[in-house]
Amino acid sequence: MIISEIRYDQYEEAKRLDAEYYLPEYIEVENLLKNLRLKLTLLEEVTNFIKKGIFYILAEEYKKEGIPFIRVSNIRPILLDYRDLVFISEEKNKKEKKTSLTAGDIVISKSGTLGNVSIIPPDMPICNISQDVIGISVKKKEINPYYLALFLNSPYGQTQLLRGKSQAVQGHLTLEFVRKIKVPLPSYDFQQTIESIVKEAYQKRNEANTKYKEAKKLLNRILGLEELRITKPKTFEVKFNDVEPILRFDAEHYQPKYRQVKEFLRRSRYQVKRLREVIEISNKKTDPSQEPTKYFNYIELANINPSTGEIEEYSQIIGHKAPSRARMVVKSGDVLVASLSGSLDNVGLIPIELDGAIASTGFFVIRSKNFLSEFLFLLFRTDLIKLQLEEKTAGAIMSAVPKTTFGDILIPLVPIEKQNPIANLINESFKLHKEARELLNKAKKEVEDFIEKGS
Repeated sequence: MIISEIRYDQYEEAKRLDAEYYLPEYIEVENLLKNLRLKLTLLEEVTNFIKKGIFYILAEEYKKEGIPFIRVSNIRPILLDYRDLVFISEEKNKKEKKTSLTAGDIVISKSGTLGNVSIIPPDMPICNISQDVIGISVKKKEINPYYLALFLNSPYGQTQLLRGKSQAVQGHLTLEFVRKIKVPLPSYDFQQTIESIVKEAYQKRNEANTKYKEAKKLLNRILGLEELRITKPKTFEVKFNDVEPILRFDAEHYQPKYRQVKEFLRRSRYQVKRLREVIEISNKKTDPSQEPTKYFNYIELANINPSTGEIEEYSQIIGHKAPSRARMVVKSGDVLVASLSGSLDNVGLIPIELDGAIASTGFFVIRSKNFLSEFLFLLFRTDLIKLQLEEKTAGAIMSAVPKTTFGDILIPLVPIEKQNPIANLINESFKLHKEARELLNKAKKEVEDFIEKGS
């Protein structure tokens, strides 16, 4: 049991009766900030406005190009994720100009993955936001937005944000609370240093994304994927003799796009084999609870960035507290393929520092002497493979690819000499992403050290 004691004047200030609001870690950060030998300001004092985004917008209003429209799924710590980024028209943005933001402004997820904070990058001069996003227009002459984004992503900013979660069933951040977040103000030079580090990280991430796109484009050309035509008819028919062998009666299983993928593979310029014939599907497992005092590196589905395939973070778990799904033993160079239908984009590559780690049983673990790991990683991120996986998913509540049918996936045997340039580009992309992460961690640590030295 955790017990916190508070003074009546603390309640008077917050007007909150929920016990969680007074958890010891929240009180500790509150006291630390109050006792800083540094100038402290409220967030509302260094911003032009703090407001939530467009209240009502239909998905039909999204465009393929125009003004970027930031949703919760795009907000990750410090830098935006452009995966699934949608756009709105200039007319819609003018109509909703009150929630329009510019480069250097800040966005916070007010629900869902609550408290994620990103900065609008310099190459996004204007954007707008959804109603589940809090937009902050920063007074850039009073505080450096890059420093502010780093502070809000630090334990001292995050603790305040998480503390502000409303008491509703599905908690969310309120504007009133966010406006009162306390922010320490360092020197101008220190804030500029943080900006320089973040911008360097952003540049490296852009270079990494360019390398990834080059690899993807090269793979598409090698496989001839530009010739893969996926149609989406409103109706379709299947013959009974197609249904009888597998006894699947769900219409989704027989969508024409799955047949189109198979027909494309039959015409492939390369030999095509079933996955189990050319790829090892590892079944090596361990039970961490048998070593109750040992710590294990543990990789879950959520640890893989679906945009880049990077394993951005992982947990350290002690054997006796390991979840039952923490079983799969992985080694450097293995490819992780998510089996759950909603996570098929979560394909990752095990780096050398995670050799011997434990992965969730929600992954298939594969390796092969016929494929370079980086090539195999990218191949499984193409529609050519994802659509085959999607076709094989089964189950009503938690739809997933069964182990019994995973090995039936069809794989084109591309010669190693054609895999090499793709593998090199993926390696370069991962290297640059890692450097970008290290820079962001460096900036974050400098902000944390600054606060701790001022306490």
